[in-house]
Amino acid sequence: MSNQANAVIAKIISNKGNLTFIENEIAQFVMNNPEFFTKNTITAIAQEVGVSETSINRFCKKVGFKGFNDFKIAIAQDTHYRNMNSKVQQRENISFADSLAFDYNDLIMNTSAMIEEEDISNAVKIIVKAKTIHIFGVLSSWMAALELKQKLSLVGINAFAYNDSYNMKLSASQSTPDDVVIAITRSGSVREIIDALNLASQNNAKIITITSYNSTAITEYSDIKLIASDKLSVKNNALLSEHITFLFVIDLIFGTLLKSDSRYMKKKLSSDAVIESSQFWKNEYI
Repeated sequence: MSNQANAVIAKIISNKGNLTFIENEIAQFVMNNPEFFTKNTITAIAQEVGVSETSINRFCKKVGFKGFNDFKIAIAQDTHYRNMNSKVQQRENISFADSLAFDYNDLIMNTSAMIEEEDISNAVKIIVKAKTIHIFGVLSSWMAALELKQKLSLVGINAFAYNDSYNMKLSASQSTPDDVVIAITRSGSVREIIDALNLASQNNAKIITITSYNSTAITEYSDIKLIASDKLSVKNNALLSEHITFLFVIDLIFGTLLKSDSRYMKKKLSSDAVIESSQFWKNEYI
């Protein structure tokens, strides 16, 4: 949704499944040697990596840039951002908590940079027109699926969330062209979700995918594809929750939905009031 340069590495990671062997070699070189990439010509880089200049240009376009020069500028900005961020952390001798906070901030900013506003708007358009919303998620993605189901229910949209193979397949097999299926998965290769999307596709249901990789088995079924930054793009990736970026995408969808029609905002406020009054009553009498 923005033009943040720090999404470059995240974009490369999200597209790795769509790259050829040679393009993956280039990707690995860029991630390991960003400063060499910014300080040298395409000819010097091609010689260093052992590939053709055409392969480098093709790689740059595949990961979302107009060409080598456009990609080189973004990498230079990205490298500067990361160096400055590193210096700030070193200078302040930051705590472990702050280190994690920096990583979460990077993940959110990377995701914001990779999400197109038009895709969010189009997702909202088909959601509000849908008869029923079926949301699929497993493991950590299940938490994001429940969050989306809850938000949509607050404004009166008929939504259901499933995390088991049987119910995903059952709901997908009963879906219609008037329904929307939303699949949330980091890897995009969960067999249960793939099988369910295949059934939904056969029934011509609209399909929205929220994932961390741009070209996977589930994205082949997508009418709208929303890519969230993968946690592998930050330092403490082994410690971070996988669904945080998905929750950010869900907030973007829900926020855009509320802005699209004042009636949804009124329903949201009304639902909040009911929930808050219920909590107050329980606190008073328990």
